[in-house]
Amino acid sequence: MVQVDDEIDGGPISLIVRRMDKIRDEFIAELFDAMKAEIQGLNYDTRMMDMWRASLTENVVAAIHYLDRDAPTSLIEAPAAALAYARAAAQRDIPLAPLVRAHRLGHARFLEVAMQYVSALEPAQQVPTIIELVNRAARLIDLVADQLIMAYEEEHERWVSRRGGLQQRWVSEVLAGTPVDVPRAEKVLRYRLDGAHLAAVVWVGAAVPIGEVAALFDQVRCLLALELSPEVGPAAGSMMVPTDEREARLWFTPVSNLAIDPSRIRAAVETAGFRARLAVGRVGDGLHGFRASLRQAELVKSVAHSGGRRCGARIVFYDDVAPVALLAGDVDELRRFVADVLGDLGVDDERNEWLRETLREFLARNRSYVATAEAMILHRNTIQYRVAQAMELCGQSFDDPDAVFKVQVALEVCRWMAPGVLRAAN
Repeated sequence: MVQVDDEIDGGPISLIVRRMDKIRDEFIAELFDAMKAEIQGLNYDTRMMDMWRASLTENVVAAIHYLDRDAPTSLIEAPAAALAYARAAAQRDIPLAPLVRAHRLGHARFLEVAMQYVSALEPAQQVPTIIELVNRAARLIDLVADQLIMAYEEEHERWVSRRGGLQQRWVSEVLAGTPVDVPRAEKVLRYRLDGAHLAAVVWVGAAVPIGEVAALFDQVRCLLALELSPEVGPAAGSMMVPTDEREARLWFTPVSNLAIDPSRIRAAVETAGFRARLAVGRVGDGLHGFRASLRQAELVKSVAHSGGRRCGARIVFYDDVAPVALLAGDVDELRRFVADVLGDLGVDDERNEWLRETLREFLARNRSYVATAEAMILHRNTIQYRVAQAMELCGQSFDDPDAVFKVQVALEVCRWMAPGVLRAAN
């Protein structure tokens, strides 16, 4: 048993939360996995998942800081990342209930783990410590929850009061797949829901000032509308609905499938040099196509977002990455798959990058050293050396067809989603 000197060590609560601080990273990772498994309604795109993880991390850090020092309640403020996540969820019309549930689940799990350390105290200290720990945690969770709910509600009211928010509300109803008043929806959206649809997601990074985002998105919409339906013009046959302050959804009504020329559209977007990125789905018909094309675009965005700057194209089409996009729904699981298959070849460094690319080209060209050398403009011996090094690092054999197939899949994932699916060097 541990006898704690309150004056020297800050009391038994401090002892417990400092032990929690030592396992903080492991605790956050396990809690995040548990939340994803238990809470419906929060599994969203990669950006929202990153914001959710950042919110959880700052909440845990703030809880440890507060419980250790028992700061006055007047000084307790919800972490900035948690407030940002609540506002982003409000902008996307994500229900408040799963956010509150995630908050309560984190509180319960924190206390559950912290209680395990109470047994290390002297018996006389255990009950008073449990009572004090629960009381401090309750004060913290109530105050932070109130601030998060207020931030969510204020942002939701502000967002819906704008036309973009009203559009988003109708779009959310259409996307939900429940019965919808189509004529009324078309009137509000100023967009026909019958016929063909091509959906896209456009987003910008933090380097673009907020004041420039709306105009930039409109320029992107006009360019794509002209490329898809030049005789109709950019004002008709297209719709843009903000998702949040740095992202928007786009829909277009192409005159025909012949209007979809990815190479021409890609060239036009690259030439324009927009400081924005685009993920584009396939053409689909009617309400089903309206929904399906957006789902495809969001999967493409997950791939492009995970790839970061290495996936440098300003615009990526679903057909470019369809096999990888279908796997990108669970990036954590995909990261584990890549690690299991590629072994040390899945480490994020420059040498492994060109070894992976060489092996990918080699497998794509039916294991022809000559064809790979010609495609990569390298000597045949260099290709042989790199292929041998790559296979040694991943510990796989060309004699095992199943293993080779998995390697090829993992390399294609890395092509589009590195470094998001790789292990950090060292």
